[in-house]
Amino acid sequence: MVDLHCHILPLVDDGPASVEQTLHLIEQAANEGINQIIATPHLFHPQFETTDVDVQLTVAELNVLLKKRNIPVTIYPGHEVRITGELIEEVNTGVALSLANSRYILIEFPSTGIPSYARQIFAELISDGYVPVIAHPEKNKAIIQNPTLLFDLISNGAISQVTCASLIGKYGKDVQRFAVALLENGLAHLVASDAHHLEKRPFYWIECRKFLAQELESWLYDEIYENNEAVLLNQLVAINPPNPVEKNWKGQWI
Repeated sequence: MVDLHCHILPLVDDGPASVEQTLHLIEQAANEGINQIIATPHLFHPQFETTDVDVQLTVAELNVLLKKRNIPVTIYPGHEVRITGELIEEVNTGVALSLANSRYILIEFPSTGIPSYARQIFAELISDGYVPVIAHPEKNKAIIQNPTLLFDLISNGAISQVTCASLIGKYGKDVQRFAVALLENGLAHLVASDAHHLEKRPFYWIECRKFLAQELESWLYDEIYENNEAVLLNQLVAINPPNPVEKNWKGQWI
């Protein structure tokens, strides 16, 4: 199974603070059925200076260590890129990495909103053959208040990824239901852990899979995991016609 959003590299951002912590976190992933992880350290995040980190080299060194420790997981390079007005240039020059050298680029918005230039940046990326992957839209305050913002981006060629922690209720029932509604309405296409720490922000994959098996129709459940693998293999992700989400008379997302 593939986890395509994970802060697994040691001493880079707000992920593991040591190599040993990284190894313990990857062992947890293996125990939860993950055998392939795309490392996505923050890039251009205002709280972390990571532009000088050689992600490709760090991933290669980590894979050598995993083989020595007989941990059956392979790591691939990537970034969780905070959107900027210069994103196109950063992608073209190789500063911002796509997911496992694929056409898919994991993009993070500020937690409170979506910059006005996001649509133009996305259009240029798509024109260049890339697919913008919006990270954890279910936690973005602007999208929660106005889901049409996400609907418009998805309708114009982006896809999105919700997190295991959101789906099992770690951020509250409203975020949980919103994440499910995004999956059910074709506004989210991928699920990932966004894991950071063994205890504070672990993988939650076992709980997540049980929850999704109960909540989703079987075809959609299977499609999500196939989509994760499609990203890793640089294949086309299955995309269903997007539908706007709204709240019912009880105030629940549908």
